[in-house]
Amino acid sequence: MPFTRSIITAAAALVLSAGASAQTTSVFGLTSGSIFDAYNFTVAGPSTVVGETLSSAISWFGVLLQSPGVPYTALDTNPDDGFSFSGLTAGTYALTFLGVGTGGYGGYYTVTTTPVPEPETYAMLLAGLGALGLMASRRRKQD
Repeated sequence: MPFTRSIITAAAALVLSAGASAQTTSVFGLTSGSIFDAYNFTVAGPSTVVGETLSSAISWFGVLLQSPGVPYTALDTNPDDGFSFSGLTAGTYALTFLGVGTGGYGGYYTVTTTPVPEPETYAMLLAGLGALGLMASRRRKQD
């Protein structure tokens, strides 16, 4: 049983070791009145966007994320508590801050791309598990 548990642990570590890549961007830009800058970014695969608004003298209407090329539009109507958008697919997106005020604003957003293992990774994992199974089978026969 401990041998099986170590195989499962090793397989999980291999799958999780790919890690996720993240890019954090600081945002500033109250141009005048209620006109805010839009922030554009491109993702290559499944991704999530999270962030916070740090504001003074701003009444937020929300944070809007949309994509012209991908059917995706989402609005967070309470960005003072932070915002999060998930389920993004490959494409270009525009993140727009909506509100009115007289002061500046700032904050950040982070785009995290979920890694997708290559087919070769799964093939190596299966080959390794097969070799471990063969070794365990031979060991049992010797005992």
